[in-house]
Amino acid sequence: MEKELTIKDKVTTPIIIQHDDLKFDGKNITIPGYYVNTILDYIKDFDVDGVPQVDIDDYVTFRDFLYDIQEFKNKGN
Repeated sequence: MEKELTIKDKVTTPIIIQHDDLKFDGKNITIPGYYVNTILDYIKDFDVDGVPQVDIDDYVTFRDFLYDIQEFKNKGN
């Protein structure tokens, strides 16, 4: 007996904007892991003087997220 299986409510959102391997589907941005070092290079020396604390907290959270990805990628080396 053959039966076709389908997953209900599985929606594949089309890519609205794409540049190289960077993708945006209208809600989510997809950035390949190999961009982590480049992004960290850009943001590591960001001057937080005069920046509202809530923005500093977001910056630190994002930076730490990238550091965790970098550490995960490098744990085999």
